[in-house]
Amino acid sequence: MIKIKTTKAATCVTLLAGLWLIPGCGFQTYNAKPLDARASAQRYLAHQPDSPEFRQFLLDSGYPETQIPVTAWGMRELTLSALFYHPDLDLARAQWRAAQSAELTAAQRPIPGLNLDSEKHSDHAGGISPWTYGLSIDIPIETGGKRQARIDRAESLSAAARIEIAQTAWQVRSRVHQSWLDFRYHSQLLALLQQELKLRDETTAMLEKRLQSGMASSIEVANFRVLRQKTQQAIESEKGRLAELQAVLASNSALPLTTFKQLNLQPAAFDQASPLPPETLTSLRDAAMLNRLDLRAALARYDAAEAKLKLEIARQYPDLTLTPGYSYDQGDKIWSLGISALMTMINKNRGLIAEATALRDVEGAQFQVLQASIIAELERAEAAYAATLQELARAREFVTTAQALTRQIQRQFADGYADRLSLRTTELEALLASQHLLDVQYKLYQALAALEQVAQRPLLDENNMPENLNPLLAQPNS
Repeated sequence: MIKIKTTKAATCVTLLAGLWLIPGCGFQTYNAKPLDARASAQRYLAHQPDSPEFRQFLLDSGYPETQIPVTAWGMRELTLSALFYHPDLDLARAQWRAAQSAELTAAQRPIPGLNLDSEKHSDHAGGISPWTYGLSIDIPIETGGKRQARIDRAESLSAAARIEIAQTAWQVRSRVHQSWLDFRYHSQLLALLQQELKLRDETTAMLEKRLQSGMASSIEVANFRVLRQKTQQAIESEKGRLAELQAVLASNSALPLTTFKQLNLQPAAFDQASPLPPETLTSLRDAAMLNRLDLRAALARYDAAEAKLKLEIARQYPDLTLTPGYSYDQGDKIWSLGISALMTMINKNRGLIAEATALRDVEGAQFQVLQASIIAELERAEAAYAATLQELARAREFVTTAQALTRQIQRQFADGYADRLSLRTTELEALLASQHLLDVQYKLYQALAALEQVAQRPLLDENNMPENLNPLLAQPNS
């Protein structure tokens, strides 16, 4: 018997079936979202510390409502500004949402297939219908736990992406902290240099008068003039440095420089930081070696590699496709059931299993490398901190000695046993000792910042992160 495929009839049947299925499906439409460089720049320049959205973020982050609007900006306030506005967090959130979407994809089950066909026979003697119609459904069945392995992998990658949001928040906070530390140091250094210049002006003027009277040598006066000139140059350099640091601090706070300049900054003086107690250092080591954010993200990526290996092992076993069908063949009704599968037992997926095994080993090795680098970094930071504490003790001794000498010369000057030049020179020595103490205090705070960076945990109250980081997850991308 000769059978002729009737394309037109099959097309009609397919269209009818499609029209029947459409009402049960909610199709999405494509919505274009072009990037506009100018609009993006304007959004950044529109960041305002008094916006209603930022105010709500402050409240959600535990900031006291009685202190809003913020009138004095310090480390905490600038950190909150950065956490709300910084585009790095927008990127981290977008990557997490993409990973969440991958979870939905991984959980999807295979889609059944619908097969329709029709045939017309050229021989239809005896009044038998020349048409044959067929309908069959392909029902895929996954075996070996492949779907669960996909879900596990996607969930692990999503967890890693979620941790990366907190990791990014810590990095944003660390940049604010470092730039705030630099700004505080150079602001105080400029003030001390200006005091030094005033004293050098007085001492130089006194020596010049003595030179005119023949009581001082020209070489001595020239040396004082050179030192005064160096101080003046240092002041000009610090002014330029402060302007640069202000721009860096504004950028790290995710605020335009013009807006940032309007803020009332409160760069507090470096206090007399006391040594960290031993129990704090012990908990710091535990946090650094076991609970750092990048370690947790690395563990999540290792779990994803484990799930990937499980998936490839499960793919040794073939998926099945059941195909129940019904056909009407020239008056005869035929029911059928087919089954099909790929012959994966030929190679048992050896290549992809080996690849997934190797990738899991890579993730494990990367975790060990990261942990080893953290331990080395922690040891360096602890050594630097201990050395700086000793240096700080010596610097304080110098200041105490210089101040005691200054008080002694002041008493002698009051009693007429010392001249004004000796007094100003002694005051200058005390001021230089204070400058050295400021340098060492700055170095100590940098050592503390290095310890914080290793453990990814604040050590000082002024450096605390918000207790509630959920607003960072819920924050929509700008």
